Amino acid sequence: MKRLLITGASGLLGRALVKNCSSRFEVHGTYLNRKYNPNNTNIRRLDLQNPTEIEECLDAVQPSIVIHTAGLTDIQYCQKNQQEADNVNYRATAQLAAFCTQRAIRLVYLSSDMVFDGEKGDYAEDEEPRPVNYYGLSKNNAEETVKTICENYVIARVNLVYGRCESKKKTITDRILIANWSGRPYSIYQGQIRSPISIDVAARAVRELAEGDFSGIFHLGGLEKIERWEFAVRVISYLRLDPTIIEESKVPPEFAEIYPVNTSFNIQKVQTELKTELLTIEEGLKLEYGKYLS
Repeated sequence: MKRLLITGASGLLGRALVKNCSSRFEVHGTYLNRKYNPNNTNIRRLDLQNPTEIEECLDAVQPSIVIHTAGLTDIQYCQKNQQEADNVNYRATAQLAAFCTQRAIRLVYLSSDMVFDGEKGDYAEDEEPRPVNYYGLSKNNAEETVKTICENYVIARVNLVYGRCESKKKTITDRILIANWSGRPYSIYQGQIRSPISIDVAARAVRELAEGDFSGIFHLGGLEKIERWEFAVRVISYLRLDPTIIEESKVPPEFAEIYPVNTSFNIQKVQTELKTELLTIEEGLKLEYGKYLS
């Protein structure tokens, strides 16, 4: 059984990957601040801004594959803390990529739809990135470094994920459920067309990319392109929640220009090359929450 290291194993997609990969790999994971101890998984603390710690982790675990999910993802935080975003999302990834190459370790790097400017939508893998926020810039810089340094790599750009997650950071659907339970409305920014994907399906696709003989960039999104507000309305209808628990809001003026309008994905490459089945929104919600509605 191959040994797999998942950075950011305590995060949104990290936890889903631990769950999905445990039957196929000997899974090891890392965290920074949120300790996480799933069954049958070896989890260790790792500060990716410390190159010595990265090397020590790789030499201790000796993985065949690294899935790199760790990073800063909050768009506004990255915009206000650009040096930190650069260090964590770009420079740490560059260091990890170099160390993986030196050890002949396959690297699967998780990136984002935020590498695009959102002017047109339906982005394919071969279209030129033009990020409009610092988060997207840091991810794009990391992508370029991975492509330059690594001999054995895959870049998986993941669109808006939804579904159940026990991480401190919540998906959009979990935030809607929390709003329903607490009675405090959840504010959703107007605009922003995305390609929402079930977190479980995203994890399956990433696992397939890690296992197989794939290389290059892959776009992971659902079958539907939809504005965030309309997506939330669909979620509320499917989960039979109070429709007043969400409210429309506008992006704060100081951040208005850093939210791309339409970063939806063209997913033909994934549909053609992967066995993982991409889902409609209703199919994805059924996968994530269906058993709780019966």
